[in-house]
Amino acid sequence: MIDVKQRIRKAYYDLLMGQLNNGLDLVPVVDDVKALGDASTAWVLLSNQAGADASTFQTFDSDETIVLDIVFKSASRVNKQVPDMIAGQILALVLPSPGNNGLSPDAAIQINCVRLSDDKYLTQVLNNSNTVVRRLLTFKMHVRQTGSSVPASPIPNFVNPITSSNFNGNPTIYVNSWLKGKSFLLYLNGVGFLASGTQWQFHNEGGFEILLDNFDSTRNSYTFYLLLQ
Repeated sequence: MIDVKQRIRKAYYDLLMGQLNNGLDLVPVVDDVKALGDASTAWVLLSNQAGADASTFQTFDSDETIVLDIVFKSASRVNKQVPDMIAGQILALVLPSPGNNGLSPDAAIQINCVRLSDDKYLTQVLNNSNTVVRRLLTFKMHVRQTGSSVPASPIPNFVNPITSSNFNGNPTIYVNSWLKGKSFLLYLNGVGFLASGTQWQFHNEGGFEILLDNFDSTRNSYTFYLLLQ
């Protein structure tokens, strides 16, 4: 088992740093505190993190959270407009489309099932010299430790997550020949990890077959995450 906290912060830092702006001004992303010489009036703190072990007998897993603290400091009285504008940029980068995240890859961990679990404002601070407005975005994610320091080679014609449209019209079977012989776990969004042998099984041509009662990818929308082992 390894400590994943710094790797998670790095994934968010690499994604967001240099991509956020307040008008013509760059919004820096910092780890807990802004540099003393930085005169930026808005910045994003990689703030509180928490995690809980979710390991199995075969893998090291954890459910993690990180708080992105958007801070706007002004010499005049202001409203929530600037933090809201920055939050909109963050959300578009972290969660670009349903079921996908934009986080930078890391060879040692897979970050899956990213979602916004909390979103709130802190009480505005007003004193004789400035006003401070803050908005806190909390992201929750499932982290799988890969046990590797070398990035995995991409699998041709493979997308993750896998949605109903990737079943190519087959009600229960997803086929990808490049997955033949590979070991993986299957996570169904909204349900959790499925049990191999009873809720799903490997397909002999590569891929998997869903064994759940009344499952039909041609009639309903499903999202699966495939975690290679």
